Amino acid sequence: MSLTADDFTGFTTGDPEDDEDESLGDALAELAVDIETDAVEAVRDARERT
Repeated sequence: MSLTADDFTGFTTGDPEDDEDESLGDALAELAVDIETDAVEAVRDARERT
């Protein structure tokens, strides 16, 4: 079985709700979640649990 570019046309069509003028990075930044964590504290907590 082989796939061609035509097999993927259904997945590559544009979404009418998308803003085509907005860059991909900006669009992804809107979806991102900013989590602040202390890596040292996280490792200490993990070691204490084991």
